[in-house]
Amino acid sequence: MRFASIGNGKLLINLDELGRIVDFYYPYIGMENQTSGNPIRFGVWDGEKLITDLEFKTNLSYLQSSNIIQVELQKNWLRTSSYSFVDQDDTIYYSIIKILNNSNNDKILKVFYVQDFNIYSNPFGDTAFYDPYTSSIIHYKSKRYIGIRMITSEPEDIEYNTGKDDLFNDLYDGKLNFYPIAHGNVQSAIGTRVKVNSNSFSKLYYIIAADRNLDNLREKLSRINGAEIESRFISSYMFWKSWVRKKKENKLLSDLSKLYDISLFVLRNHMDINGSFIASSDFSFVNLYGDSYQYCWPRDCAYAAYALDISGYGELAIRHFNFIKDLTSPEGFLYHKYNPNKTLASSWHPWIYKGKGIFPIQEDETALEVWAIGNHYEKYKDLDEMTEIYKKLVKPAIKFMMKYTEDGLPKPSFDLWEERYGIHLYTVSTVYGGLVKGATLAKDIGEESLAEDAIEVAKAIKDEVRRRMVYDGRLIRRIDEDGNKDLTIDASMYAPYFFGMFEIKDPLVSNTMELIRQKLLVNSGIIRYENDYYQRRKQLPNPWIITTLWLAEYYIDTNRISDAESLIKWVVNRATPSGLLPEQVDPETLESVSVIPLVWSHAEYIISLNKYDRIKSDYD
Repeated sequence: MRFASIGNGKLLINLDELGRIVDFYYPYIGMENQTSGNPIRFGVWDGEKLITDLEFKTNLSYLQSSNIIQVELQKNWLRTSSYSFVDQDDTIYYSIIKILNNSNNDKILKVFYVQDFNIYSNPFGDTAFYDPYTSSIIHYKSKRYIGIRMITSEPEDIEYNTGKDDLFNDLYDGKLNFYPIAHGNVQSAIGTRVKVNSNSFSKLYYIIAADRNLDNLREKLSRINGAEIESRFISSYMFWKSWVRKKKENKLLSDLSKLYDISLFVLRNHMDINGSFIASSDFSFVNLYGDSYQYCWPRDCAYAAYALDISGYGELAIRHFNFIKDLTSPEGFLYHKYNPNKTLASSWHPWIYKGKGIFPIQEDETALEVWAIGNHYEKYKDLDEMTEIYKKLVKPAIKFMMKYTEDGLPKPSFDLWEERYGIHLYTVSTVYGGLVKGATLAKDIGEESLAEDAIEVAKAIKDEVRRRMVYDGRLIRRIDEDGNKDLTIDASMYAPYFFGMFEIKDPLVSNTMELIRQKLLVNSGIIRYENDYYQRRKQLPNPWIITTLWLAEYYIDTNRISDAESLIKWVVNRATPSGLLPEQVDPETLESVSVIPLVWSHAEYIISLNKYDRIKSDYD
């Protein structure tokens, strides 16, 4: 399981529950996992036997609201305390490791690491070799070079090995075999000797650097030393402490603020330097389904950008909007999902439906990005920053949304859950929100006629929803492809109030939200919809983090603070001890199901806490 993530927009690293590196994304956040999910294993030779990574009692946490991971390991008299972080500017991972000897005898230990890199996310054609000039192991293929060093306070006494076998087996005799180079599906091992006096400690450093050029990598590796790493640690700690303080300070957040801070780090770590967010960096799904969540969904990205915006990180939201603006299709819509390098990603939305050509889209994704951009502009009024974003995305998207209507409602597309085709209440609500928010920007840009047209279409959509998407005093989920009303209760039916189509006190909204509470509450969390089968392993469907928070947001906005707090605290309790939120949980055990972390879950937590903070401040 993924327990912590750290990154800088060029390098993203996940650690598992044992404190091991398990994912190593470079040079794009999410596009190439250079480990393919294979953990970097470690072991300690105590002079008589090997203590493996599986034997330690482990505790992971973010260090005092910073983007640095503290890992505590213990086995009998041996303890280690380490700080893992990524360089603020360069593609270098550092781990500062303090080894504590709690026995009454001096010890000479050896610390080993075994790397199983799969360059370009595949194991074929890799090379690993020992470089005597930098005292490092280097893995490479084509334009990807990854180097590993170990540094101690004593003169370096490095052991190494390379080969195609499981090199962890080479550790059990306490020494490595010194094979200098291997190619193919290779592994490497590196180790160093550490002397630790009784009831004292010694330090060592474990470093991984990445580059597209061998000479540049070797230059990086050769200049790294213990003093520089310590300096980098201090500057990184101070930077992240200052960075997270940009959020609105409020003591009322109390015990909820820790997860808020970590959620900000998760969003930042999963954002590429070019502005792409990936939905999740959890690589475990690849081996199960042949695909993963390492893509840029405009839907998830819009929520993430909005969460950063309302938290005061408008410059990061702008970075995303500048990324997404270049992906607009000639027709004015956004496709299902994208790779971080701006290419089209895999999809299961067909281009033909019942013998008729269709757009393979979820229209909500286009609408959500326009809605998020409009919200950003309302908050920051940064018209100069918006000009190109408006021209390349907002304007063509508004025109598309106005044109892509029939009988007063948006034409059919796929739903936000990516399962059904039809006219969906959630999609209709996001289109309404996108048109209204986009119209404000259009008007200030100087295109008043377009702004007026967008508002008129939005009003017509609202009227048509009230006429055609209502049943027995409440809203319906969708009109299916045959024109029938889908009466299934779905948590996404919160959307009409959230995106401003209906007033929160409208009986249609309150009746619908009450049905969501009645029909979808499972073990104190909210499932997606009635009889949901996705990732279902028990009699009841799985509660989701985002859907639970949607109801919490409604309760906050209707001043039902106690009910909202119960749902928010339920979410907090679903996080790992280190603070990562999953997509969904088991309905009985409440353990994580599916990927972890999910960026959307963390974004929704930020959105909820901002609402909660505001309402509590008003009471204060």
